[in-house]
Amino acid sequence: MSVTIFRLYRINFVDRQNLFEKPVVSNEDVFDVFLAAAHERYDIIKSRPRSGVRWSIRDVSQDSVALIERPYIAGIFSHETTYRRGPIVIPEGVVFGTSEINPPMASPVRFYIDLTRHIVAIEDVPSVMQQKTGWQNIFQLILNSAAHGLSYTSLVDLEPIAPRQIVEERLRSFDRITRLRLTLRIPNPDLMPEFKKLFDELEESGIRELTEDMRSERGLKMEANSIPRMSIDMAMNGYRKGSVHVYGQRNGKAERFTIADDVARIDLRDLRSYAEGMEAAADKKGEKRLLKAIIERIDETLEGRSESN
Repeated sequence: MSVTIFRLYRINFVDRQNLFEKPVVSNEDVFDVFLAAAHERYDIIKSRPRSGVRWSIRDVSQDSVALIERPYIAGIFSHETTYRRGPIVIPEGVVFGTSEINPPMASPVRFYIDLTRHIVAIEDVPSVMQQKTGWQNIFQLILNSAAHGLSYTSLVDLEPIAPRQIVEERLRSFDRITRLRLTLRIPNPDLMPEFKKLFDELEESGIRELTEDMRSERGLKMEANSIPRMSIDMAMNGYRKGSVHVYGQRNGKAERFTIADDVARIDLRDLRSYAEGMEAAADKKGEKRLLKAIIERIDETLEGRSESN
């Protein structure tokens, strides 16, 4: 049984100070940025003593999954090795030199953006993703260069969607939670109803981030509609800046844990054939079935439903 795995990240847009403000505010703006990024002028080329690489975004398109009325952006994030230095076989023997590949073979990474939630599902390709956050920094740099080229004053920041099951287990292991430190990013299309009034007030005041440091030695309330619980939920769903720090008591001892770079993954069993069909014949029907499965799994993950297949 084949399995296609995607990582989930929140796309946050961070405004920069500028005399002439032009923030990214609509899905059309988001598409403009990604479409512009799919040009070779924004490729990132890195030369090292033993190898050279090129990173690029290509094949960006916009469509909608009609059955569930969810618009999306699709694209390819690519990593290529342009040359390597090392032993080379020539007619006279083996020498140390540079081997160039033209055009180079690519390691493509498919990505799909659910524009209703501003979630990007990025295919987990080990040869690319094993570089820890290196690929993420490059991905953001390409998009930010494209946004700057379009005169937008917003920067793209990807925050991982936290693996909910793991975080919930850690939270339940505490006898009580006594402190919570985090910074929430406020503007987003996926607010819970309980935060709507707060969001409206902050937006009217031009506040884009909210830093919270909540403390109670008796224990913070963690019921569903409490401010601490809703803040953690928003943070787990990627509306945060940096790490979330949780402090508390467990078995009479002080404990703490941090929500940082761990990322939620969704696995789509038996859908590899659709992806391979897309490679062979631009199979739009296969892509729509793949997108429908991805979006359903995104909803399950963010709404805390079962993640079983």
